[in-house]
Amino acid sequence: MFSRILTFTLALLFFSFSQLYVSQAQVQKPTLIVTKGVSVGGGLKIDIHAPITVKSRGLFRPGKKAPILLYVHGGGWIKGSREKIYNLDTFAAKRGYMLVSVQYRPVPRTNIDGQVRDIVRSINWVRKNISRYGGDKRKIVIMGHSAGSHLVALIAAKRLGGKLSGVISNDVQAYDMVAYGGMRGSLPYVYAAAFGSNPKNWIKWSPVTYIRKGPRGGLPPHMIMYSGSNYERRKVLANGFGADLRAKGARVTLFDGRRYSHGSIARGIGKSAEVTRAVERFLRSAYR
Repeated sequence: MFSRILTFTLALLFFSFSQLYVSQAQVQKPTLIVTKGVSVGGGLKIDIHAPITVKSRGLFRPGKKAPILLYVHGGGWIKGSREKIYNLDTFAAKRGYMLVSVQYRPVPRTNIDGQVRDIVRSINWVRKNISRYGGDKRKIVIMGHSAGSHLVALIAAKRLGGKLSGVISNDVQAYDMVAYGGMRGSLPYVYAAAFGSNPKNWIKWSPVTYIRKGPRGGLPPHMIMYSGSNYERRKVLANGFGADLRAKGARVTLFDGRRYSHGSIARGIGKSAEVTRAVERFLRSAYR
């Protein structure tokens, strides 16, 4: 009798401790398995939001591999957090996708080259390790908003991060910094802090530089979204970048978000039927 009680007590303690350990690393929601703070090296971390469908339900019912939506946050290059993902976690999970939100160092701790290296480190880590979390390393779309939009466009333009299924650039004006500076007359604070006053750096950190001088072919499909904030300028810059991509053989989808602000075009994914349908359509095609 005593041995039975002891066995039961030990089993109960083991279960309690195992649940405590899991709760520190992983949180399970009705449609999500969230694993936060995964180290990718270099002092950087990522958060993984996996759909519940990746979970195995027994030996003969393995989980499904989920396509990856790797998200790069905004913040004007000088701030921001990988935790600011708007509605992207539930948007992705409902469609069987895995959201991976990445971290990068802000300016002035590093510069734009360093931010690109940080994000590429996470992309490479994901490609090597994400299958352990139920992700499909063959299907990676990189997506950014605001400054993150510029960084994913720059990574793709420089053909970094390996083979990508697609790129979503959501609302930025930094595709061509020389054109942007000329249209404005001067750079606003956050742009000046990130790009500086030297036009050589404007050229160096403009995605169009690498598209124009690069070879034809080999670029992933791009979705370029722009909002109604400073609408005419955003429209010209986004469409100009799209034209440069098409000239090099890339498939380009443009989303005219004139009815949305810089913030609401990001919040709209998963909330606004119009924005959600557009992003959903692009992802379905990219992951095919």
